Amino acid sequence: MVTERFIELLTKKLSDEIDAQELEEFNFLIANDEDCRQQNTFFKAYWIKNEEQYSNTDMMFQRIRSKIEVPQSDETAQASAEIKPAFFKRHRITVLWPAVAALFVIGLSLFAGYYFINSNSKKNEIADLQQKKTPSRVKSKIYLSDGSIVTLNSETTLKYPPSFKGATREVYLNGEAFFDVAKDHLHPFIVHAGNMSIRVLGTAFNVKSYKNDIASETTLIRGAIEVTLADRPSDRIILKPNEKLILKSSTFKRHTINRHLVAQTPDSAKTSYALTNLTYLRSNDTTIVETSWVNNRLIFKDEDFTEIANKMERWYGVKIKFKNPAVRDYHFTGVFERESITQALGALQLVESFSYKYKNETVYIY
Repeated sequence: MVTERFIELLTKKLSDEIDAQELEEFNFLIANDEDCRQQNTFFKAYWIKNEEQYSNTDMMFQRIRSKIEVPQSDETAQASAEIKPAFFKRHRITVLWPAVAALFVIGLSLFAGYYFINSNSKKNEIADLQQKKTPSRVKSKIYLSDGSIVTLNSETTLKYPPSFKGATREVYLNGEAFFDVAKDHLHPFIVHAGNMSIRVLGTAFNVKSYKNDIASETTLIRGAIEVTLADRPSDRIILKPNEKLILKSSTFKRHTINRHLVAQTPDSAKTSYALTNLTYLRSNDTTIVETSWVNNRLIFKDEDFTEIANKMERWYGVKIKFKNPAVRDYHFTGVFERESITQALGALQLVESFSYKYKNETVYIY
């Protein structure tokens, strides 16, 4: 019988995070249980499929890590107005849902009791946490007591303990952050972000969970992570490198991926989620849209103006109000580094026709 412990060991085995003692336990289960052998065969086949696509994962992670730049002084200073070439093009893209075999959505009742925390005992602990907030236009880097490094994007709050105690290392996020987590097999690292609880089985990932955004995202760069949802505790979602989990309030259409697994279409009372690949700016480019912010670049690809406006508000420290609802549906692809807000809007006007007025740190779009 497939147990919760076997799923944990299988995940560690696939992501190369298993130690010698756990490997011995895993091999024993494989040798003595037919169900475990079948699960291992199925998920191992998916994990190694197209492995060449992920062969440069470590190189990609080092490239991202080396380019993380957080100002050490004058945090509120805005970047200069020097313009660098930007890439703009309006186009439509179709979201491709990859084989979702990485979703360990094993709807067995034995997992219903699986939770990362006991909510009652955690209330007092949360009150004792330290808190770091970043305002708009500012990024910040935090070094946790276990050696983990967290880079916070604009308008982000991270709550964390002065030192980690107990069986787990838990932090609480509202906003967006890039986590470079120190390995500790005995003490899992758990990020609580909105409706998600993200248990780290690897080391490098990005989480975006702003309260005013329609969707939340978890993007994996290296290793493996396991996600559970507050309203779907029996679902265990496992990501491998180059994959992104999207949670959305509106219902996703049902997509049959293969005869084994499908992207979820829950009832309206539960969170909808789907798994897709990372977004690259161009097919021949290694620029990853989801983590571009850590390199001080604001990048969006075929996003509607509403989503872009949310990002620009945090990036430039302004408020954006739409006076013409039709403009919200315009789609853009672009790259900004040192452009001011007026220069950025001017570039967007080259793609679509709209007017704007900028007054008292507020942009009115017509």
